[in-house]
Amino acid sequence: MLALTLAVVMPCVLLSLPAAAAKTVKVTADSRLTHQGAKGDTIIEGGLSIEYDDIRITADKATVNMSAGTALLTGGVTLVQGDVRLTSDAMNINMKADEATMSGNVRLTKLEEQQERDAAGKPVTSTITLACSTLKISTATQDFEADGKVTLGKGGQTAQCDHAVYSSSAKSVVLSGAVTIKGEDNESIKCDKATIYTDRDRLEAEGKSMEIVFSI
Repeated sequence: MLALTLAVVMPCVLLSLPAAAAKTVKVTADSRLTHQGAKGDTIIEGGLSIEYDDIRITADKATVNMSAGTALLTGGVTLVQGDVRLTSDAMNINMKADEATMSGNVRLTKLEEQQERDAAGKPVTSTITLACSTLKISTATQDFEADGKVTLGKGGQTAQCDHAVYSSSAKSVVLSGAVTIKGEDNESIKCDKATIYTDRDRLEAEGKSMEIVFSI
């Protein structure tokens, strides 16, 4: 039995597969679709969008397995969920498990509400940016793990490392592996591991041999 209902929309073509579903997924195709039954793959080429829950994904090509609730997307992949925007060359997504893995030129942008308030008492919003080779994200929590030449940006602060783990509940990113952080006043920190808090101006560094350089 299918665990979701998937509707595929093309010019003059609508495929709806009803089931006792936990999710409803709508796929809009711009050019060509090959459907191989409910348990087979549906191949979409020439541009498409996938919408479910509060998520919208666009790509050039996709192979969707309705029974498994999975999709492999390639070519100009973009995922938008609330204040999070992700782009990459390719993405594997499991819509049942609320997981997605993006690879190739991965870029993430996220708006994060700060503890700081403006003159009117309203929270300030900061933009978090991240670039890496691969990223795995939970679309249920927006927690993610990034690997491969990770570059993180927040305000005037930038950081580079091998691996990064973001926790939405903790509002923090834990960096590890050849960590280098540069502040907005050109101060720099080198360490083995660092925690950058995304909702305030705070970081914690640790390691056997740490270095901080600043001007006075």
